[in-house]
Amino acid sequence: MSDGEENAPDRLDAVNDAGRVREAIATARPVFMPETFTGVGREWSDWSEQFDLTAEVNNWNEPLKLKFMSLLLSGRARDMYSGLPSDAKENYALLKAAMARCFEPCDSDDWSRASFTARRRMHNETAREFGNALRRLATKAYPTADNYIRDMLARDQFFTHFSSGEFRISLRSAKPKTLEEAIDLASEMELLRNLEQTHLMPDAKVRGVVEHKPKSDQQMEVLLGMVEELRQEVKHLRTTVTNIQQSSKNATSTMFSRESGRASRNNVEPQGPLTQARGAGDGCWECGCSRHIKRNCPYLQGNYRGQVS
Repeated sequence: MSDGEENAPDRLDAVNDAGRVREAIATARPVFMPETFTGVGREWSDWSEQFDLTAEVNNWNEPLKLKFMSLLLSGRARDMYSGLPSDAKENYALLKAAMARCFEPCDSDDWSRASFTARRRMHNETAREFGNALRRLATKAYPTADNYIRDMLARDQFFTHFSSGEFRISLRSAKPKTLEEAIDLASEMELLRNLEQTHLMPDAKVRGVVEHKPKSDQQMEVLLGMVEELRQEVKHLRTTVTNIQQSSKNATSTMFSRESGRASRNNVEPQGPLTQARGAGDGCWECGCSRHIKRNCPYLQGNYRGQVS
């Protein structure tokens, strides 16, 4: 028996040992894990590319790739995965192709340009993430264009949809020449704005506590002023009503006194000779003359002042 034949079992054992070592390394704790893919806010092609790099770093074989990919899908992506046939779930290449058809149904230039134009900044997406996404979409949408043209298109799209209002105006006013400069400038401006808001929040709370009391005092003064005005109005109304009542009472008393005076004057017997005559029982009861009696009174006979009866 030759030395080669004698060493063949040893080489086979070494290969088996290497395979077991490789499998042990692959099943060991991963060096790096990509984030979970939900199908929202990130493109499938970008995530699958990162997953392939992760599998290479962690020495994953195809069964492990299938297991880890199924574990890293959630939300809408998990629903898509659950609806795939079993043969696609058992083959890594078929699985990637099936998921790509679900999330990127059209791989044409028109679809890529539409995706690039419709791309908006997601919630909590950083300037770097948004800029890189636009760069990838511009590359897919305009594969034959010059790098400078693609960069300008991505930069303009970044200007338009990164933010709004004064922030966007300030970003455009800085006039960055490339997309990378725009990303760096936007990241710096956003960081400064967040720091400014963080510093202003405690001051705002302190101002709220300190100014709350004066504001309440001011409101209380306004309310007290309104109450005092109402009180003065009520007092004035009471005085007016009292005066009106007093005037009405005085007018009534005056009228009553006048009427009483008239009645008294009409009912009082005349003073002088008539009264004396009536009191004495002699003389005329009509004119009060004491030289004749009533039946001989010239007033009754029409002979007074030269009148002939």
